[in-house]
Amino acid sequence: MANNKIKPPFAIPVISVLLVIFGALYGKYILVLIPVEEQINNVILTAVPFICYFVAILLVYIFLINLFSQILNHRISPKVYKPLNFIIIAGIIGGILMMLQPFTIILFKASFMVVLVSLLLFIFWSHIIPAHVAEEDE
Repeated sequence: MANNKIKPPFAIPVISVLLVIFGALYGKYILVLIPVEEQINNVILTAVPFICYFVAILLVYIFLINLFSQILNHRISPKVYKPLNFIIIAGIIGGILMMLQPFTIILFKASFMVVLVSLLLFIFWSHIIPAHVAEEDE
């Protein structure tokens, strides 16, 4: 905690932008040159833009986790951290229960987004270390 200087890895967003540019250029200029029969036989040729975009999104998410964990580590009170953690876990469990319920399709459709958001929040929140509480305060 002595070194509070934030050092985000700025190479990650740069690589992410380059991947998006490569995916867009590949899809627009290279993929159209490949015959359809070859695209059918080699699906990976068609999937290159998707893979580029997917990896770029993952890299941005990793960058944000790294950045916010550097900013928030040892600064969040356990009185805030624990209830928020339980709410996120309840969102995961609630989303799964919404998926499994047989009553309405509206809850079923919403459940996928609830589970996705809750899982992303849980991954993000699990990388944050709450502030240390002195033994006298406990």
